[in-house]
Amino acid sequence: MRNSISGLNHPAFGVRRSALALSLAMLISAGAVGAQTAAAPAQAFNTSQYSAIAAKAAQAQGAPVVVQTNLFLGWTGAWDTVVMKQGNILEKWLPKGSTVEWKRNLQGPPVITDLLANKQNIAYLGDNPSIVATTRGTTVPLRIVAFNLISPGRMCGVLLVRSDAPPLNGPAEVFAWLKGKKVAVPKGSCADRTGQEMLKKAGINVEWMFNQAEVIVTNLQAKKVDAAFVYEPSAASAVKSGFARYVLSGYQYGLDDANTIIMRQDFIDKNRPAAIGWLKANIEALYFMRDNPIETVNLIKRELPDFDRETIWEAMYARMPASTGAGPIVNNAVMTITPQAMDLSNQVFAFLKSNNVVKGELAPGAIDGTLVAQAFTELGLDPKKALFELRGGLPADNPFLKDQLKKK
Repeated sequence: MRNSISGLNHPAFGVRRSALALSLAMLISAGAVGAQTAAAPAQAFNTSQYSAIAAKAAQAQGAPVVVQTNLFLGWTGAWDTVVMKQGNILEKWLPKGSTVEWKRNLQGPPVITDLLANKQNIAYLGDNPSIVATTRGTTVPLRIVAFNLISPGRMCGVLLVRSDAPPLNGPAEVFAWLKGKKVAVPKGSCADRTGQEMLKKAGINVEWMFNQAEVIVTNLQAKKVDAAFVYEPSAASAVKSGFARYVLSGYQYGLDDANTIIMRQDFIDKNRPAAIGWLKANIEALYFMRDNPIETVNLIKRELPDFDRETIWEAMYARMPASTGAGPIVNNAVMTITPQAMDLSNQVFAFLKSNNVVKGELAPGAIDGTLVAQAFTELGLDPKKALFELRGGLPADNPFLKDQLKKK
């Protein structure tokens, strides 16, 4: 497997987990099952564990495949790819001799271009560009085959204000202050959708500024913008660096956000066992992330050396302040195509259609749940249920101080 190293059993990642890691894993693991987000349709969850899924690892049958895919490091919705890559998970599930070529990207549109040009055959994209992608593949269709993470406004529906903004207590004060201000957002992203929808509900106008997430953090620092809708981990980076404050979550407005896994139809047709093997590896990675948060942060740190571990943990595992209206659940690891996933897809399509980005209706074949349903069944999981909910930790639960584990 290209670009892969040591693996999950390396001693640096704590085969014998510390009491701190164990208590944190218990805090954010399956014990959260049962709580529901306000916006999402009610759904049930599987009850498996990482060790049980990992024990079922078996290489898919068939000829070796070359997978060309992306590492979307600037988006927590795709951090399971980092665990798959750095943890050598894929080589246990793909056909023997397969290789994976990883390409970094900063935004969704270049990924769609690569998919259409057959420079990628599997991709990870936020919800907005994912739905757009399904309308672009005329010669070779692009299929959403799984929703790896769906968040109740934690990954994308995040409103920041610059650090010198006045105290703002509740939505009314936030929106009153925000009128006419400069608000930055990555254009075409899930943050763009949630931001526009939130301000539409509030009935206010702002001066939109379109920048990449990394530029938005710099502009908040330089006081060039007043506020921003931006996805994680850029939001956590701006807050931890003292450039901005969290003020509102999309949760109270019913604005979910998500990441999807997209595959080219010709790749599926030629390599169906490998495609299913890829999804099984992703399921293992998600359970690893839930059950091993400290080790997960260490793996992500390898790919994001400029982020300290404290910030990485905040972006992935922490709930937003209660004053933002955020709920206790920070993520739903879904994978299979649940009613929540379909409901969100229809919402995103309706938003894009209202902005003349897409036309008509969401194509019946745009979302193909057959691959992931087979992966679930073969792993002993119920394909009608999501994997699990992730309950967010409080600041005191963060096991890291800057780049080091806190002392017991």
